[in-house]
Amino acid sequence: MFGFTDYAEYRRNERELDQRNERARVAREQKDAARRQAAARRTAERASRAQAADAVRPRAA
Repeated sequence: MFGFTDYAEYRRNERELDQRNERARVAREQKDAARRQAAARRTAERASRAQAADAVRPRAA
């Protein structure tokens, strides 16, 4: 059975794989959240720059 000497070793390996996958999932979720926050921050900065530009831009009648 996959070169494992006993069932306990097999289960230990499975548990380690599960833990590694869980850590990778958490890291992915954190990276996605940071990416979304950065995108929202860029959008807000862009909107504030557009408002500032509109405030100083003369209006054509």
